[in-house]
Order: sequence, then structure tokens, then C-alpha cells
Amino acid sequence: MIKRLLTRLQSGPLWWGQCLLCRHDCQQQALICLPCQNELPQLSHPCPQCAFPLAVADAHCGQCQRHPAPWQRMRVLADFEPPFSRLIHDLKYRQRALNGRLLGQLLARQLTPPYPEVVLPVPLHWWRQVRRGYNQATEIARGLQDVLPIAIDTSPLTRRRHTPSQTHLSRRQRQQNLRHAFHCRPLKYRHVALLDDVITTGSTMTELTRLLQNCGATRVEVWAICRTLER
Repeated sequence: MIKRLLTRLQSGPLWWGQCLLCRHDCQQQALICLPCQNELPQLSHPCPQCAFPLAVADAHCGQCQRHPAPWQRMRVLADFEPPFSRLIHDLKYRQRALNGRLLGQLLARQLTPPYPEVVLPVPLHWWRQVRRGYNQATEIARGLQDVLPIAIDTSPLTRRRHTPSQTHLSRRQRQQNLRHAFHCRPLKYRHVALLDDVITTGSTMTELTRLLQNCGATRVEVWAICRTLER
């Protein structure tokens, strides 16, 4: 109870006056000062389907040309490197829920139309969410909603099977780990965006995209804060 109360307090406006990176006062906006924001790493010319950095803009990488992903578009804020890696780690393991708000706002400012009807945060198993106190993808989605008028819906997708952490699993192990792990209720949306903190092999997003398509989605986008450079 006390931990949840502190998490709610940390996520409130009384804490917005301090930059989450340098801890100095924010003068013109909440959560991050302009000097820190200007130094954030960015992806240059990402592939529209996997966000792998390319030498030219508006081009698909060779991997995606040979083996297209099941989703229609991927949008990622940056590679998994500091300070994003630290913000995500603290969001997930140190009860820094306000980090999700900042990361969502930063991602929202990089997104371009057409926007989906709804954002679907990647679900956690109920027991893991109880232990963590929140779903980090939902916290990021709330930051998105601070900037863009996009609905958030956590009801269609559920994680019905508790799976081991995927941090140190190979691509094949991740695919096996996720088999039949998710459930999707009938959808009333056609254009949706899946949202997560980090994309590594894409196994989770592949499983969920195919599930959503089977439930009626005709266009699926994949959004995340970071992606690793694993191919």
C-alpha cells in the first residue's frame, strides 16, 4: 500500500519541476530540461518496418524486403543506449513510474500521421503486474496521451500464461516462450498500435500482431521507446 502511494505521488505534478536526467530545475517544460533533451540520441533514417538505421531516408532494409514483418509500420524513439536504457531500467525495476510519462511524451513528438484509432499496451501477466505495481507500457501510453489525442485500451489483450523473462533468451527460445501466451478479445478497431518499452527480436510483436489480425485488425503499427541492434 505504501509503495503504491509513493508511486502515485511520484507520478504527480509536484514532481514535474525537476529534470529526470540531470535533476536540475526544468524551466520551460515538465520532466526534462531543454539541454538534456537536445543531447538525446536519435535514430537516423530508420527502416519503416524494423527501425534499423539506414544510410538513406524512406528506404526498407534488405532483411525487410526479403522477409516483411506482419505489421505495417514500426516507430521507435532510439537505440537501447543511455540515457534511454537507464530510464527504462528504472521504470521497470525501481518504481520510477514518471519515467514512463517522459518516454511516452518523447515518443509522441516523433510520431507522424495517420494515427491509429487506439494504442494497445503490451500486457503483463497479472502476477508480474501486481509485483511491479503497474504495466510499464501503460505508463508510457499515458505519456503519449499527454501529447496526442489517441485512445488507450488495455482490455482487448491479456497475457494468460506467466512466461519466464525473455532478457537472455534467443529468438527461437522467445518464440517458444510466447506460444499461446496471449489472448485477444474481439476487436472493434481496425487500425491499432501496439506499444512496448523495448523491441529486441520482435517475437512478442509478431505474436501479438498475428493475434490482432485474426481478431479483425486490418492495420497494425508497432511502437516502442527503443530497439536493440540485434538482427
